[in-house]
Amino acid sequence: MDSITKNKWIQYEEKENVKLRLFCLPYAGGGSSIYRLWQKSMPEHIQVCKIQLPGRENRINEQAIDSMEDLVKTLAKQLFNYLDKPFALFGHSMGAMATYELAKYLSNNTPYSPKHVFVSGCRTPNTPHNHITYHLEGEEFIDSLRQMGGTNEVLLNNKDYMKMVEPTLRADLKLIERWHHNDIETLCCPLTVLGGVNDTLVLPTNLKQWHQYTNKIFELKLFEGDHFFINDDSHNIASIVANTLKQ
Repeated sequence: MDSITKNKWIQYEEKENVKLRLFCLPYAGGGSSIYRLWQKSMPEHIQVCKIQLPGRENRINEQAIDSMEDLVKTLAKQLFNYLDKPFALFGHSMGAMATYELAKYLSNNTPYSPKHVFVSGCRTPNTPHNHITYHLEGEEFIDSLRQMGGTNEVLLNNKDYMKMVEPTLRADLKLIERWHHNDIETLCCPLTVLGGVNDTLVLPTNLKQWHQYTNKIFELKLFEGDHFFINDDSHNIASIVANTLKQ
């Protein structure tokens, strides 16, 4: 146990009698802290395991991964020692893309498969991303971030802060904008999709298309808010995830 508690990729509270682990992946530019309150909304037997990717928060000095294939293989390796108990996966936006790909990879390449997958604020894999921004420079890049939302205007105008986070944001956007494939590979577990009713980046009509990606139960849940609704209604969303996992 000592070896896995030192894993810098996975943060969690020590708990007894864990019966299910919920691995949570952040959105682009975000860190594990977006899930910092989720454990409080879970029953005792569910352990929230927050994934901390390189290039953010306490790993700000590490290079972010800009390839989905590399990210998924690395995550699978890091999670392997934690898959001794049933587990579920949750991801928002970029984290949701990685969640779906990770679920597929684990099912196809290891003895382990998730009991439930949650995809939040994320287009389907066969929907291309037509507005490429990761290669933009200077103010043009800052303006593209402003249009996406989710980044405080004060921080966008802080040149020192932007110099620090720009490599990670650029790597994350490269990963997001290149993620596209037409093959529909279904998951062998229930799939719950979450979205914001006012999300202009991922429309609810696209979220419905996720029903093709599971051969088990599919459920779509919509919340008030835009693409970053997960930050506005965190406690409610965590509670809904907890109740879904109880079923």
